[in-house]
Amino acid sequence: MKTLWTASLLLICCITIVWTGCNLAGVVLPDMVVRIMGLLDLCAIPVLVYSTIRIRKSK
Repeated sequence: MKTLWTASLLLICCITIVWTGCNLAGVVLPDMVVRIMGLLDLCAIPVLVYSTIRIRKSK
């Protein structure tokens, strides 16, 4: 469960860093890249929530 939590948090962080870095640098990402990153972000959020709840319940 801890690995799942770490992987989903790392994915969300990486996507956020890429979006923020591109916005600060003035780089426009292609539409398809933005959509794929958004989809990955939306998939990682429920995994993060689920694994967080399972970790908290086990303590």
